[in-house]
Amino acid sequence: MDNVIAIGVGLALRAVIDRLTDSDYRLTGTLVGLWEGFVLSHFLHKNRRNPNDTYLALATRFVIDFLLTSSPVRLVLTGAWTLVG
Repeated sequence: MDNVIAIGVGLALRAVIDRLTDSDYRLTGTLVGLWEGFVLSHFLHKNRRNPNDTYLALATRFVIDFLLTSSPVRLVLTGAWTLVG
């Protein structure tokens, strides 16, 4: 259930940040990536025995984000900042 909520919040955050930054892929990718890194770290520490659900939720958010924006640059930036966050 936590992963479903994380997917919903992640997608809502993407929409809000996208509106606030006027679709600036560099800034949006950075902010969303840092958020994703925080969420990923939180859920990996919370559920150490089975991290598969956490990675599946992350992949779901990435795929939906890519389908909505069709921007490989934003996808790469988000992924890179997720590793940093």
